[in-house]
Formats: sequence, structure tokens, C-alpha cells
Amino acid sequence: MYRHKTDSPLNRQRRRSGYLLVEMIVAGIVLAVVMTVYLQLLSATSRQQRYADHRQLAGEELANIMERITAQPYESIDQEELQSKELSDSATSHLHEAELNIDVQPVSEPVAGKQISLSLRWRDSGNVFVAPTRLTSWVYAPAGGTP
Repeated sequence: MYRHKTDSPLNRQRRRSGYLLVEMIVAGIVLAVVMTVYLQLLSATSRQQRYADHRQLAGEELANIMERITAQPYESIDQEELQSKELSDSATSHLHEAELNIDVQPVSEPVAGKQISLSLRWRDSGNVFVAPTRLTSWVYAPAGGTP
């Protein structure tokens, strides 16, 4: 005949006495993993936000320079004259080692004019040049004028 052994409350408490410690260790490990992933995600998000801010600043800077160039008389827009253009203080302070490149090429079709290409690149936090931001525009000789 089999005897069914009854568990007394004391026996049950002895069997459970080590579980709280194990549960706390597992909870600590899970918390450490979650915090590590969270901090890496936070760092990546911050880096992407900084990159987007720099890219937006570069685009705005190029748009402002292009606006000043296209507001000039057609005859004064040439490669030598535009090489003296400089970046704003805001751009030079936020974009590390920023380099502005301006290129003016004559175009003959559909009408005589000039293609103005601006390019701006800078170094990121890893001291590596990022892909440049570019902006291109065309200006045409006034009607009845000579290019």
C-alpha cells in the first residue's frame, strides 16, 4: 500500500526558501540587459538626430548662399568671383571643418545661361567627412542681353 506523504507548511517553506534569491538574480540580469539595450538605442537616436540637424543646417546654408548668388547681376556670376563666398558663423560653428565648393559652368541649351553647383561637406564626430549636401541652380541671361 502506498502512503501519501502530506506536506507540512514547514516542508513547503523549506523548499521555497531559495527561490526568492534566484528570482532576484534573474530580475537583475533582465534589468541589466534592458538598460543596456535602452542606452544603446538612446545613443543611436541622439547620433541620428545630430546628423539630421547638421544635414538640415547645411541645406539651409546652401539655399541662402544660392539665393545671394542668383540675386546678383548675371554678368557678375563667375567662378573667380564666387570663390570668395564664405559660410555663416552658425554653419562654421556647428559643421566641423566645413568645406564649401562652388562651381559655375556655362550652358548653351535651351538658351544661354550658367549652371551653379554648390557642395558642402564637413567632418562628423568620428573625424570622417560625411556625404556632401549639394544644390544646383541655373541662371539665364536677360532677354535681349548678351550672355
